[in-house]
Amino acid sequence: MRILAFLLVLVGLSASPAMAAPEFFGEFRDPLEGRFVDAQPRPMFKLAAQFRFVDPNGLLWIVPPGKEVDGASIPQAFWSFIGGPFEGAYIKASVIHDHYCNEKSRTEHDTHRNFYYGMRANGVEEWKAKFMYWAVATFGPKWKLDKRVAQNLKCNPMGDKIFCSGLPEVKLTISSLPTIDLNDPDTLALALSKASTVARSLKTSNGKVLDISASGQVGASLDDIAKNADQYRSVFSTKDYGKSAAKLGVLSQWNVSGLDQVKAWDNSEMPRYNAAVVLTPDTVKKVQSGKYFKLDANSGALLGDQLDLKSLEIKSGHSR
Repeated sequence: MRILAFLLVLVGLSASPAMAAPEFFGEFRDPLEGRFVDAQPRPMFKLAAQFRFVDPNGLLWIVPPGKEVDGASIPQAFWSFIGGPFEGAYIKASVIHDHYCNEKSRTEHDTHRNFYYGMRANGVEEWKAKFMYWAVATFGPKWKLDKRVAQNLKCNPMGDKIFCSGLPEVKLTISSLPTIDLNDPDTLALALSKASTVARSLKTSNGKVLDISASGQVGASLDDIAKNADQYRSVFSTKDYGKSAAKLGVLSQWNVSGLDQVKAWDNSEMPRYNAAVVLTPDTVKKVQSGKYFKLDANSGALLGDQLDLKSLEIKSGHSR
């Protein structure tokens, strides 16, 4: 009987699911050492020592000592969401991201993706890290790395003749691409409204749902986020928001200052595109009070009126 009981215990242990190991996002190899120095239009953070991060794929990211970064790789309109690029748990990932956005020595895709890894490795919540990844992938720096063949000829005069020699080699060329114009009031208002939907959806779903499109919920895998960002870059670059109304999906008024104040959707229920009110003069008050909405061909003239500049106030302080 004891043997039977012992065997039953063994069977129970073998049938129970194994404890899942925590996901590895990479690790910072060095303490972040540096100081803020005065500069225009904003202070710079100057590194006093080498700063390294190894991502979950084993790739090493290095910022040399003496480098200066200013957080510009995070669009300034989104600084208020986290208090500034050099605040709290975001600073380490921001330093790496800023440096590689300046250098452009790796692809835009890998650089923005690494920003997410750095935030998660430093303890940022999943939904917040995914939101900031979406923000930089959509509105942050954009570039292409292309391979080109360079002839690399060297010519020298010898007597009355010129002799040339050289071996072609493949080099990487950097092409910086235009970013979204967030200085345009309509574009900024729309960008913030889309960001509000993304933030609320991520918070409500604990990082599993990114957005609400005309066809339904959009997943929040890292590949989904990159694809979604590419789609919105295309829409925002045209500024023809009336014709792109359906592509913008569900929108929500952004009227908070910081991700910590983002509210989940009412009753934790995701909105539906068909249930969203259309932004018109008659529905403005509903939108401003928190009702989610969508655009039609005539909504464009009302976009700028929804811009709440107070929600973009930046409150942060740095020690020198």
